[in-house]
Amino acid sequence: MMKHSPYTRGLFLLIIIVLLFIGLGSHSIAAEAETGTFSGRVIDVEGNPVAELPVMIGPTMAIGPGMHPAFSPKTYPTTRRARTDAEGRFSITGIAARMSYFSALPRNVDVLFPKDLETKIVKAMEEKDYAAIYTSGVIEMETDDFEPDFEVLSIDIRGITFYPRNDFSRIGFSVEPGSDIKNVKVIVQPRMRIRGRVLFKNGTPLRNARLRLVFNYTRADGQGHGSSGGRPRTDADGYFLFYLDEKDDTANYTFSVEYQELEATAEPVLLKPGDRLDGLTFTFDSEPIAPKPSPPRMPFNPSATPPAPKPISIPAFETVWILNPTNGHAYKKIPCESRDAAVAQATEEKAHLVTINDAEEQAWLSAVFGHEFYWIGLSDVEKEGQWQWDNGEPVTYENWLPDDFFSEASDADERDYAVTTFTDGKWYAVSPKSILLRMTAMAILEKADVPDNSSSEDK
Repeated sequence: MMKHSPYTRGLFLLIIIVLLFIGLGSHSIAAEAETGTFSGRVIDVEGNPVAELPVMIGPTMAIGPGMHPAFSPKTYPTTRRARTDAEGRFSITGIAARMSYFSALPRNVDVLFPKDLETKIVKAMEEKDYAAIYTSGVIEMETDDFEPDFEVLSIDIRGITFYPRNDFSRIGFSVEPGSDIKNVKVIVQPRMRIRGRVLFKNGTPLRNARLRLVFNYTRADGQGHGSSGGRPRTDADGYFLFYLDEKDDTANYTFSVEYQELEATAEPVLLKPGDRLDGLTFTFDSEPIAPKPSPPRMPFNPSATPPAPKPISIPAFETVWILNPTNGHAYKKIPCESRDAAVAQATEEKAHLVTINDAEEQAWLSAVFGHEFYWIGLSDVEKEGQWQWDNGEPVTYENWLPDDFFSEASDADERDYAVTTFTDGKWYAVSPKSILLRMTAMAILEKADVPDNSSSEDK
C-alpha cells in the first residue's frame, strides 16, 4: 500500500471533503425550489412500532445494478432527518428531487454529530470557508462510527413493496417536487453484529482508540468462505460494536483486531444469520501503551496545488439501453477513461453523448441514472462561451451550477466541456486541470434509433 506524508494526505483529504460537501450547496439550492415530503411508520418484522429511532433520507448513486449510499459522516448535514414517535411514525420534509434512499441512523447520532458542529459546518459551506471545515475535526470521522443498529428490509409506498437487491444495496427512489408521500410502511430488523472488548494483559481496557478489525469466515456447510473488516472505535471502557453484512448463511467466524503494532485474536465463534453476539474479548500480550500522537495538521493554503489524484475507479457493470417512453430515445451509461473515449464508443454504436433538451428529460435521466459525474454532449470548443450539443441540436435548456461552485472560476476560458454532478444532476464546466475531470469516469449515451435490447422504464 502506498504511503503518504501527513501533509500530502491532509491536503488530499481536504479536497475530498470539499467534493463530498457539495451536497450542502445542493441543499441551499433545493431550499429555493419546491421540495417533497415523505412520511409513514417504521415497524419490525412482527408489526411492532420502532420508537425513538433516528431516520434519514440521504443521497444515493447507481453503481452497476445496485443503488449505493453516497452518505458519509462528512455529508451528514446534507441529509433530511426525523425521529420516530412512540407509534413509530415519522415525517421527513424538505426533500430535494434527486435519487435518494431511506435509512436508520445510530440512536446516539446527536452525540456523534452534535448540533453545534452541524451548524458550524453548514455555515462554513455557505461561506465557502473550507479552512473551517478542515479544522473542525469532521475529516477524522469515519463511516464505521455511524453504522445504524437497524437495517431496512422493505419499503411499502402506495401499495407497492420495494426490497434491496442484496445485503449491500439500498432501495433507491426519487421524491417529486411538491409531492407529499404519506402512509409509507418501512419494515426494519436489528442488524447482525458483534460486541467486543479490547484489553491489555493486565486487564486495562484500550480506551477511545481506532482499531483495524479483520475477520475470516467459512460457511458451516463448507461451501464457501471469505474475509472482510473495518475500523471500529472503542469507547471509554474498551468496548466496540461491529456490524456484519455477510449474513445469509451460518458460518464459523474468526475475528482479529490490530492497534499500532499489537494484534489479538478472539476465540472462533459460530454465528447464524441475524445473530447479535456480546462478550467477545480481545487481549493484547502487552502492558498498556500510549496512543500515537496525531500527525501535525497541514496549514490550510487555498492556493496550494493539490497532488493529482488517480482517476476514480468504477466497477465493471453491464450496460443496456433504456427507453425513455416520452421521446422514444434510448439511453445508457458507460464506463470510460475520458470524454474522447466516450465519444469514440458512441460513434461505434451510432449514438452520441446525451443531449438534454428540457427539464422533463433531465428529471428522467436523474431518476434512471442517478446524480453522478457523467460526460454529456455539451461543449464550447468551437467558440468560447457559445455552448453547443455534439449532435447539432440547439441549446434550448440549461441547468448549470454557479460558475464558482467548485472554486474553479479562475480558469473559465479553459473549461470547454460539461459534466453532470451529484448536486441534483446539475451541470458544471471542466478544464483539463479540473479535479472533476479526473473524477468523471462515466458517460451517458443517447440514440434515436431504439436498439433491440432496450427496456422500457416508466419513471
